[in-house]
Amino acid sequence: MIDFTNPISENSQAQNLADKEKALADAAETLSYHTITAPFDGIISAINVQAGDSIAAAVVATEIAQTQIAKITLNEVDAAKVKDGQKATLTFDAIDGLSIVGTVSEVDAVGTVSQGVVSYGVKIALDTNDERIKPGMTITAAIINDVHQNVLTVPRGAVKSSAGANYVLVPAETINDAAAASIGIELKNPAKQQTVIIGLSDDTNTEIISGLNENDWVVVKTITSTNTAKTSSSGPSNPAAGGGIFSIFGGPR
Repeated sequence: MIDFTNPISENSQAQNLADKEKALADAAETLSYHTITAPFDGIISAINVQAGDSIAAAVVATEIAQTQIAKITLNEVDAAKVKDGQKATLTFDAIDGLSIVGTVSEVDAVGTVSQGVVSYGVKIALDTNDERIKPGMTITAAIINDVHQNVLTVPRGAVKSSAGANYVLVPAETINDAAAASIGIELKNPAKQQTVIIGLSDDTNTEIISGLNENDWVVVKTITSTNTAKTSSSGPSNPAAGGGIFSIFGGPR
């Protein structure tokens, strides 16, 4: 409490207040030295120093990538499979032919409930900026949540299921002429079911863990007409994505 009847006490209190105001200003200035502000929005792509390090003026402490960000919403089942760092391919309804690779940069820790459905926001940093992309555009994102290399694959349409088991159709006879099979050959016997265990699958191929070997022939489609049953087959099964599609035309059944 300031005693206004004592000039000395008043001056002492005023000086004390001024000292504290200066100390507060000094503390605020010191705090500003510990805050890094970027001149633009972006994502921290690298941190080159640790807390307590002494660095020179020319050292790059933090790298920030200025990039476009796509925001999508996933249901709780899909969101559980997504994490930071996963790659994604994005396509745009308004831009024909544009496909851009991105990287998941953030997944909401808390979901949003709407009409009993839980959804999570996901941010994807685009690896390449494109001036044709505008805010608010509708996008489709395919996020890669797992990758298996050097595996046996067949076209996705070749895999069928029954009673909880997966199977493919394979020719019941030996095919020796791959060149002829590519334009069509006549099968003497109906294709048979081969039970398989599958792994990862995408829009094109399905991984076969067991049940088939490399160079086996696999039926992908059967077309039944009045006189003949035509069977389209891929073959042989390929240990890598891609490979030719071959057709096998079967006789009457």
